[in-house]
Amino acid sequence: MIRKNVSLDEVHLQKLQSLLEKNGGNLSAAIREAIDLVSLCPESYGTQDVSSENPGKKESFPGAGEELLRNEECVMVNQQMIKWLIRNSAGKLIDEDIVHELINPYLINTVPELIEYLNTISKQLGWKIEVSTSCGENLQNGCTSMDFTGGDRDMREFLVEVACIFLSRWAGLDAEALHRRSNSITVYLRPFVRHDMLEATPGVRNLFGSRDILFREIERKPAFWMTLAELYTKFNYQRVNLDKSLFEALLAGKLPDITKYFEIKADRSLREIPLQELLPLFKYLVVAPQLVNDVEICAEKGKECIKIRHDYSEESVVLKLIKLFSNLFEAGMHRFSVTYVSGLIIFDFSLPDISVEDVVKISPDLDFYE
Repeated sequence: MIRKNVSLDEVHLQKLQSLLEKNGGNLSAAIREAIDLVSLCPESYGTQDVSSENPGKKESFPGAGEELLRNEECVMVNQQMIKWLIRNSAGKLIDEDIVHELINPYLINTVPELIEYLNTISKQLGWKIEVSTSCGENLQNGCTSMDFTGGDRDMREFLVEVACIFLSRWAGLDAEALHRRSNSITVYLRPFVRHDMLEATPGVRNLFGSRDILFREIERKPAFWMTLAELYTKFNYQRVNLDKSLFEALLAGKLPDITKYFEIKADRSLREIPLQELLPLFKYLVVAPQLVNDVEICAEKGKECIKIRHDYSEESVVLKLIKLFSNLFEAGMHRFSVTYVSGLIIFDFSLPDISVEDVVKISPDLDFYE
């Protein structure tokens, strides 16, 4: 242990106040921690030789940054660590209270104020991102796009999301599209009236919250999702996920009605869903629970068809599956023909005058309409 006499002015002690409090008033410990903090980022503070050669050179770490650290509004975090955190939380929407911690909605009322503020915090936090816009003076008036240029890609994505969530909450604007370039992001905005303040706007959810519901459900029921993930991985995803009412119908020996799942997802009756929209929806709702392996769609006008690939070996199961899907398309008032071979079922909607009975070959011992 080397002992040295150190002379400090009151201003230096004030700068060390947070470290003094942290170390119980121990000045030596506070100074040691300050030295450790400086040594973590020598490129920001400069070496001793550089400082002695250039005594008039300004430190690259701004005074505002020191103030943020002293007030414990910010902490020093390794850049790779923060980039890892941002990347691994991509798809989960940032909570609005976190956005408001960064942008105070009661202090920002105009577009120039918002742009100036974003550029200021970008400089203070060392993000090196420049924000510009084609908006008018008012937040709600004529704002069409914003440009975010420079800086780290992950930090740029983060700042874009923060700005879009803020605008969707306080400016009646929704993010319509993003144009990503190697060194910039342009976000295109459109007017949007947000009726439910607890729900994210459609554009914000689509562009930034693709996995938001997944993250939040895992947080809400972690044990359930952990068990489910373990089961699916243990059995190599050879499992089927069924609704309780559908499972109950199967146990009772009945053929379930699956039309309600399509109507709930589409938010309208089955007859109101056009075939070009129904086919992708069919793939989504049939493949997701793994009722079949895959669904190949042809939605070209006049050539509409779907090819359903499965690995069921029992013909009775295949025919029941055909009947299940046939009931769905018949309920939607769509005419079709069906053919099947081992591992493949084809629904052809380009032959409207041929009925299911005319095309599907029935096993001699099985009643198709049983």
